Parts: sequence; structure tokens; C-alpha cells
Amino acid sequence: MRPLPPLSGRNKLGPVNESETAADQAALTDRLRAYVLEDDPDIAALEADILREQGFSVVTCSRIVELGDLMDVALPHLLVVDVMLPDGDGGDITELLRRAWPGIPVVIVSAASRERLAELAPMGPVVAKPFDIETFASAVREALEDARDLRSAS
Repeated sequence: MRPLPPLSGRNKLGPVNESETAADQAALTDRLRAYVLEDDPDIAALEADILREQGFSVVTCSRIVELGDLMDVALPHLLVVDVMLPDGDGGDITELLRRAWPGIPVVIVSAASRERLAELAPMGPVVAKPFDIETFASAVREALEDARDLRSAS
């Protein structure tokens, strides 16, 4: 996996793809953007549906390298990350992303052990699989509120 680029000189709310029109880009910057890193397509679809109901524009990916490619294009307003992925540990990549871009809200969703989930709790709300819709939606709200509080304190 290639290293993530530094934040300096990057447009935090740039276009998701180069073929978008100016109107598409303007509409996108008015909407919250979420990236979902989840290797189970059914769970990814459920998470994406819940996020869309909360007003997010959602892009899903199933591999860490795909998330890196998305981060190269535009930073999200929220990350939803599974821990156990085919190409690595989502918790480890989340730690790297949070070091590069502090303040990006993260929701961890995983069937990992209770011990591993407890280790990840300082990064943001942790949702154990299987989960119900309200638990996930509540974790999203908590992550966004925590990020808002962090920005207002700085």
C-alpha cells in the first residue's frame, strides 16, 4: 500500500471525480460526504442507505487501497470503517488516517473481539456486528458531534 499524501495544498472538499460539472461540484460541497470501507457488500449497502437517509453522499469501497485512492481525490466528512478486511486491518489504517488528518470523524464497525473493539474506541464510536439501524445511526451522530466539539475547542 502506498503512503497517504500530506494535507497541505489539498482541496478538502474537491470533486469526487474529474468528469463532474461545476454545478455537480457545488452540489457535492453542500452535501456531507461519507466513505464506507466494508468488505461485506450487504453490510456496506445497509450502512450507505442509513447514511444517505442522514443526508450524506456515500462512496463505498471494500479494500484499503481503494480508500487511499478516494482520499487522494477528496477528504470525507465521515469515515465508516470495518476492522477485519481482506487486505489489512481497518483499525490500523484509521489510525494512520487520523494522524494525517486529525478531526475526520470515524465510526468503527466490526465483528472483531471485544478486546480489539475496546482498543479502537478512542478513535470514535465503535459498533459491534451484528448491529441494529438505530445503533449505527446513533454512532454516526456521535462521531459528527465529537468532531464538531473538537473543532470548536480549537
